[in-house]
Amino acid sequence: MENLRLLFELYVRPVAAMSELMDKGSWLLSAVFVLIVSTAFYWTINAKLQEAYVVPRFDVAAYEQFADEEETPEAAKRLEELAAEYRKRYEARPLIPLIGDRLFYFFSFEPSGFFRPLISLAFFYVPLTILLITIFAHLGNFGVVLEKDYGTLSVCAMSAWTAAHLPFAVAGLALNSLEINPQIYLAMWFASGLIFGVLMIFAVRVVFGASYGAAVLTIALSWLGFSLGMYVFRFVSPFLCSPFLLILAYLYFGGAIAGGASGLGNSFRQRQDFKRHLHNATVNPRDADAHVQLGLIYNQRRQTEKAIEHFSKAIEIDKSEPDANYELGKIARRRGDLQRAIEHFSVVVEQNDKFALSEIWREIGATYFEAKMFDEARQALETFVARRPVDAEGLYYLGKVLQEEGETERAREMFLEAIQSVRTSPDYRRHELRQWQKLAEKEVS
Repeated sequence: MENLRLLFELYVRPVAAMSELMDKGSWLLSAVFVLIVSTAFYWTINAKLQEAYVVPRFDVAAYEQFADEEETPEAAKRLEELAAEYRKRYEARPLIPLIGDRLFYFFSFEPSGFFRPLISLAFFYVPLTILLITIFAHLGNFGVVLEKDYGTLSVCAMSAWTAAHLPFAVAGLALNSLEINPQIYLAMWFASGLIFGVLMIFAVRVVFGASYGAAVLTIALSWLGFSLGMYVFRFVSPFLCSPFLLILAYLYFGGAIAGGASGLGNSFRQRQDFKRHLHNATVNPRDADAHVQLGLIYNQRRQTEKAIEHFSKAIEIDKSEPDANYELGKIARRRGDLQRAIEHFSVVVEQNDKFALSEIWREIGATYFEAKMFDEARQALETFVARRPVDAEGLYYLGKVLQEEGETERAREMFLEAIQSVRTSPDYRRHELRQWQKLAEKEVS
């Protein structure tokens, strides 16, 4: 079973496993795995924690029974005994280290809530994660991103939750009949949450192509989705157990509603179908484009080695393939293999010197600059800036080249133009370009 294999692969190759889950994962099977593991986890680990740490309940019914009676010595004595018994149980229970009862403002150990992880993931955690990464990574409109990536991220999140809690659920079953310090169970509970967070950082990077900083910041806050779910369950949990609602949730979030236009899972299924068609197209020994498209997909997911593999296969089929050479050149430049980068870029220029809106010249110029070949870098960058006079990155690199050649005044002009270019850019582009503004400001300060 593909989902099960990928679940265990998360322990050893999380990035590759998340990528394959995007292409082959099943929403329904992922949900079933969450329910199975959460049942075992809640009735072992959470049950022990509930018994040890949760504030005991006062016997209100018994108290009211005696409080309603006439004030007799027997009733007063019984009320005092009830209060003393409660104080004894309250003071005897251990406190959670460092944070004490404040943990219960955010989380619950109730073993009967075994269904909550699945519903919290689907209705609260995944949408909140998408909202946060949309803000921190400046991905655009939240509604568009939610519709496009909800199904993909939900499968990855459910698989991550299952993988993080499975070892401890098994340990809880094995230790359930033994008398063990509750701090051991508490350590398991915290460890499962930590592992889930780490796996979700990989998931966010793979699904959205986000930086580590944006992914870490997102996951550091998105756990609040579980807390939100806990408070919602207190009021609507009986309705969430309705089979009709669960079936409707599967149809909608799983993308199974007829018509192809409704359901947050349809985009997920279409993406899987597209990837499958691309893989099928690679069977054709003359189809370089399929390998290029697969390389672009893996590159966006930050799986560089897989991207290189497909770009290289595209070049084997067609040595002059511009997209594959361009992407391999950029990868080589990032890795410091400047000679190889220039070789790939040269192939692109021979085919089309305006490739990628002339950005090929910016890449060539930046590569020559890093190789300290300033005359060649200047020629390439001046060609680019003449065509793209408001590109902040190109202006910055041209300024650096001019600075190296001693033309400090003209270099300063380039840096100031780069700063102005970023300041006048649209909001959705400004964050992406801000690094060039900062670098240029550092040069003119």
